[in-house]
Amino acid sequence: MTLRENLDTLRVKRTETMLTIIGVPDVPGTAAQLFQELAVEGIAVGMIVQNAPESGSAPMTFTVGREDGKRALEVTRRCAGHWEAEGLMEDERIARLSVLGRLLEEKTGVAGKLFAILAENDINVLAINTTLDTLSCVIDDGAADKAARLLCDQLNLKLETV
Repeated sequence: MTLRENLDTLRVKRTETMLTIIGVPDVPGTAAQLFQELAVEGIAVGMIVQNAPESGSAPMTFTVGREDGKRALEVTRRCAGHWEAEGLMEDERIARLSVLGRLLEEKTGVAGKLFAILAENDINVLAINTTLDTLSCVIDDGAADKAARLLCDQLNLKLETV
């Protein structure tokens, strides 16, 4: 199976805000509390990334629709304060790039090639997330057009903007 088999689409989403809480305590229930409170406010979450804990805490990053960004920031600020987290960051100028393809997890080299293309073109990756059939990364919105063009050309993907 070649790298390009079953890779279909590059989805570019430029309508999100990324929030990161630094120093989320490594205890059961923190993620539940945050995402339940966001749900109560009617705020949908697009992508979630949390690293393995180090010294009892870990950063947690997630995206929400840009139209919900300020309300999500307030909910997140409240939770972060309750947890005595170390800090909070918000970035409204992001784009989420997602390579979609059947059986993505069975292929070798997709992630390496994608990140090499971005790196060779000085495009920094801010967050990474994968599922069974999707490889997503968050980059600065200002690099989205260039990244999309490069990835579509070099990975033979169809562009879909949402």
